[in-house]
Amino acid sequence: MTGKVVKTGVAVPEGIMSEFQELIKTLGYRSRSRAFQDAIQLFITSNKWVRLSGRIAGCVVITYDHEEHEVEEKLTDIQHNFLDVISATMHIHLTKKYCMLIIALRGDVEVVKKLYNELSSVRGITNIQSAFTSVPT
Repeated sequence: MTGKVVKTGVAVPEGIMSEFQELIKTLGYRSRSRAFQDAIQLFITSNKWVRLSGRIAGCVVITYDHEEHEVEEKLTDIQHNFLDVISATMHIHLTKKYCMLIIALRGDVEVVKKLYNELSSVRGITNIQSAFTSVPT
């Protein structure tokens, strides 16, 4: 997307900014502004699904600390409330402390949004990502 450029200021925690700066250098960016533009575009692309309507299909990938009290139980309880949209799940042991849960989903976007919001609110999750597409009718 091209057009008029808008200047803006953003407050970013120091640790995040340091890591961002390191990645900019590693990836060979010549401009921090360009890296921010790419990051914003990725955010938009990754989250566009929330504006879709009808049926969608995709997956949610959750990384979590399984030593965190009750996190697995809460994730399982939430899933049992959304059996109509969950097609499959996969549990992966990453380390002694961390696990990954992949949930394949297919169904009404509003139900999937509700599930995503409930999953993302569980304490002990270290990362949650999603990828969705609309289902042709």
